[in-house]
Amino acid sequence: MSTVAIMEATYEDCHEAIERIFHLFPLDLEGKKVVIKPNVLRSATPEEGVTTHPSVLKAVINEVVKRHPASLIVGDNPGIFSYGMNEKAFEDTGLMAAAGIYYHNLGAETISMEINSPYIESALVSQAIVDADVYISIPKFKTHGLTGLSCAIKNNFGLLAGGLKAQTHKRAGNPFHFAEALVEVFAIRIPDLVIVDGILAMEGNGPASKDLINLGKIMAGDDSVAVDTVVAYMMGFPDLPRTIELAAAKGYGVSELSKITIIGELEVIPGFKLPQMDPSANSPLMTTMNSITAVRPSIDKELCSLCETCIEHCPSGALIMDEYPVVNPELCITCFCCQELCPQKAIELR
Repeated sequence: MSTVAIMEATYEDCHEAIERIFHLFPLDLEGKKVVIKPNVLRSATPEEGVTTHPSVLKAVINEVVKRHPASLIVGDNPGIFSYGMNEKAFEDTGLMAAAGIYYHNLGAETISMEINSPYIESALVSQAIVDADVYISIPKFKTHGLTGLSCAIKNNFGLLAGGLKAQTHKRAGNPFHFAEALVEVFAIRIPDLVIVDGILAMEGNGPASKDLINLGKIMAGDDSVAVDTVVAYMMGFPDLPRTIELAAAKGYGVSELSKITIIGELEVIPGFKLPQMDPSANSPLMTTMNSITAVRPSIDKELCSLCETCIEHCPSGALIMDEYPVVNPELCITCFCCQELCPQKAIELR
């Protein structure tokens, strides 16, 4: 049996929930090398709900420091891969101030690893996480147009350094195969503890949606698959997203609610808006129809600032600048990197 805790919390009192989590899921941290990885998709304010909130990160750091680790590193590999953008993302989100002396650019020191995937032969992975005795993941409670949700399994995609994430999207070619690649990356280093920031949650076309909900929850568990299963249930998915099913099938965790002990109250969030997912996401039969039926990025001209971030980071070169960015549907691989990284939230999925 796996256990997942669901607790009421606000950003003002979240330290109380975090303290209880460390008692429910005790970790021997004394003298150990510890890495904490929040979700830092890109530069954004805490109020946008795109990244892990600095109050949650600070509370986790305080609990770890109490237990006298030999070393502590806090970092991530954001989706953007321009020079210096890792630090900028941490500064803009307030996470740099929360991390303080423990901040480390996880993409600065990497190790090459062989990956058992047709879409990733080898990858540069953050050395700090590979070497960690204890790895704590702090994802955000968010939807995701490509994978259904962005939580514990998806947060591990940040183990890949820099532009490798975009290359993985390109080689996978569609959401169905990307789920397989994502689970292989997840397995590189499965977290010892997952703490989900669900205080300000995201619905609709995440992971950078304008649709936010004051959920007031923090979820936690030492089984990443079970945590994602509970989050998917709360969101109201009729079927489990493919990443969860694959991870469970490979033995990385539990995906059956009947085998998960819930501490707290588990219920479906009323009226929660699920993402408009590509029809090929959970069906191999739909991949051949991808160019005809897939959800595509759509530019909101009133919000677009013409910054060209979407064009710069499109792994397949499917976006070009006309008067505004224009999507070539024949080249688009529906990875939604453009929607994730748009600083103005000017890209919707339709």
